[in-house]
Amino acid sequence: MKVLTPTQKLNNAIALLEQKQKEEFQDVKNQFDSLIETVKPVNLLNRTLKDFNTPETKTNLINSVTSIASGYISRKLLVGESTNIFKKLAGYTLQYAVTNFISKKIN
Repeated sequence: MKVLTPTQKLNNAIALLEQKQKEEFQDVKNQFDSLIETVKPVNLLNRTLKDFNTPETKTNLINSVTSIASGYISRKLLVGESTNIFKKLAGYTLQYAVTNFISKKIN
């Protein structure tokens, strides 16, 4: 067996550390590339659409739209095209109350 000198041991250790550094750098580069791919707008949109495709999300969206629309319609029926500030305030209050009421009844 060949006896290694301290210089040769040091050179071997340096070579191992340089190899380890190259591997770790490649891992970091791969992770960064993966992150860039994940953050692309197209991929964000695709993930959002996949999340939206669940039945629970669709039901929640329909319930929310229903309660907001009914509150808006009730305000328009009360206020109409009035410019009276008190009538508008009463309309917004009614819209808020109807929206909350219907939202609670649906859920």
